[in-house]
Amino acid sequence: MTRYKMLQIIKHALQYYIERPNASENDILEERKALMIVENEVEELKQKYNI
Repeated sequence: MTRYKMLQIIKHALQYYIERPNASENDILEERKALMIVENEVEELKQKYNI
């Protein structure tokens, strides 16, 4: 599995997980930070490999 594909899976999982009904505001803030990091890395890989 490529790093790009793994990060895409993690990105989609985080997007889904953030929407859970019992998440606290603090949980959501932390998870959004993690999501932003993953999204940035995905974009870097897209540019690096012309995806």
